[in-house]
Amino acid sequence: MEFWVLKWLVLKMFGLKKEDLLALSLAMRLALVILLPLLTGLFLGRYLGRLFGYEPLSVFLGILLGLYMGGRQAMHILFKK
Repeated sequence: MEFWVLKWLVLKMFGLKKEDLLALSLAMRLALVILLPLLTGLFLGRYLGRLFGYEPLSVFLGILLGLYMGGRQAMHILFKK
């Protein structure tokens, strides 16, 4: 099925406007951009913590690094020039 057909069906089925889909698309992109680096930092921190024996510290630093990277990318999406 073509993309424009799917878009048309969603617009007609749910009574949404084009602006609603754009806002939903932006919200989903922001959620993924923040969540994926956060989870990557968490799991990488756990792995490195178990490898070197400093799990709480490395998990904390991994989460901080993931939040920083996700927030930076979210700002880039929101304020792109």
